[in-house]
Amino acid sequence: MNSAIILAAGVGQRMRNGGLPKQFLKLMGKPIVVYTIEKFEECNDVDQIVVVCHSGYVDYMTDLVKLYNLKKVVKIIVGGHDRQSSVKKGLDTIAEKSYKKDDIVVIHDGVRPLVDVSTISENIRVAIQYGCAVTVHPVTESVVITDADSAGIENFKKRVDTYSMTAPQSFRFGELYKVYSEKVHYEDRDIPLLDAAMVYADAGNEVHLVKEQGINIKITTPEDFYYLKAILELEENKYIFGL
Repeated sequence: MNSAIILAAGVGQRMRNGGLPKQFLKLMGKPIVVYTIEKFEECNDVDQIVVVCHSGYVDYMTDLVKLYNLKKVVKIIVGGHDRQSSVKKGLDTIAEKSYKKDDIVVIHDGVRPLVDVSTISENIRVAIQYGCAVTVHPVTESVVITDADSAGIENFKKRVDTYSMTAPQSFRFGELYKVYSEKVHYEDRDIPLLDAAMVYADAGNEVHLVKEQGINIKITTPEDFYYLKAILELEENKYIFGL
């Protein structure tokens, strides 16, 4: 059984819109989170979906699932106070049902609607083989890493060896659940453990990379929203005009 956890519990403070959380903003009449869930609906390698939602929008999310006939969504739950506690709640929900330790769980942001179905499937394939798959995007700009206001040649890194982490991130369920069931202090360290892959690696496990191509932006700011709008309009026009 392969499960997806869609994290949609944020309030979108950086959107500066003062209204709906960003995952519920509509583009071409459809909420962003629905675009996201539909990608996992389309993926034959995903069997069920758990949506982790803001407490004030559970009923609204339930209505969306019915309206858009999202058949793989088996549970909508209230998220935690931060990303890691929301992940843990999602894992707990899956653990309530019978599961095999080698089942795969795929964790994805509700505001990453452009993820390719093939990327989801490749995540699952790699996670089955190695235990973990982390989606990364090759960096196209030159990279400098420093904690100062200046840099020496040693601070410049080859961009061919540098990636930005995106999503989804996928794991053998039993291994990830064991890590999250232990007491983990996510922030009291030099590098805060901001996502599941970092928690998994911090426990001594190795992560394996799935290199994606194309656009898989996370909708965080108003500018991101308009980038997404332009991309969706482009795809719609390609379909209409047969481009």
